[in-house]
Amino acid sequence: MSGLQWILVLFGWFSLAAFMVGNIYKAVKFASPPQTLRWEVYPIPHESPEKRKYGGSYMEEMDWTKKPLHKSLWGEIVGMFSEILFLERVKHFNNFGIWAFSMALHWGVYFLFGWLGLMAVESILKITVVSPITNIMGVTSFILGAFGCLALIIKRASNEDLNLITPPVLYFNLLFLLSIFATGLIAWRVDPSFNSARRFVEGTVFFNLSSVPAAVIINFLLIQLFLIYTPFSKFIHYLAKYFNFHKAFWDDAFKVKGSAIDQKNLEEVGYKFKWSGPHVDPNKTWLENALEIPGIKKGEKK
Repeated sequence: MSGLQWILVLFGWFSLAAFMVGNIYKAVKFASPPQTLRWEVYPIPHESPEKRKYGGSYMEEMDWTKKPLHKSLWGEIVGMFSEILFLERVKHFNNFGIWAFSMALHWGVYFLFGWLGLMAVESILKITVVSPITNIMGVTSFILGAFGCLALIIKRASNEDLNLITPPVLYFNLLFLLSIFATGLIAWRVDPSFNSARRFVEGTVFFNLSSVPAAVIINFLLIQLFLIYTPFSKFIHYLAKYFNFHKAFWDDAFKVKGSAIDQKNLEEVGYKFKWSGPHVDPNKTWLENALEIPGIKKGEKK
């Protein structure tokens, strides 16, 4: 291999390692901070099917503290994947009409990773039976993703209210993804059978990269940059969803005195403030501040 080919192969492995290490690092960070404020958004998927129908809770039952707590992990998994795959909250609660475009973008990304994964499987196992599926995934990814990105950029830029709440980094992210899907379409036109893309993946996996068209190289370089960027950007929301749903939206567990959660709460209310304001004393703990009513001196009655 030439020097450039070695750089491409090593950069490919580096991007994959950065993606995996970055995800592990972020997962640890999400799991380790102080407990979040619970929302208890009903219906809660881990409840029994009967209670999920109307948004009920185990706390409705007589002597619920003395009964075993029913929790369905499968219910939570179905609930999270329903949101991940079909963006239910965007569909029902977003008033700007971006659900269809957002679905196209997300499924473009899903198919992109499926395309890459299947090509890696083909290379490692030396199989071709899934090649038609791989090709369909690649084309579908580029078309859906490019449409979704472009539509969202136009929608956000043309709607005054939506543009007002769209930060510049979100436009950057959409343009970044658009560049991946657009170069993917160009590479597909150059290489309709994706044989060059397969050679690139196989050459990277086995450290034996051969010559491929420039359009394919550019497309893969952008994908690899995306892998490096993802864990440290807003794209990491796919990983944050578990902690947000499981630990914020759907956490309805009651606190038992002396339990691990109770001990953690007692520890955390003893933390000092790292910010100041007219309603708090940064020299006191959270508990001490919570016990005081702003504007009322100690010893006075309200």
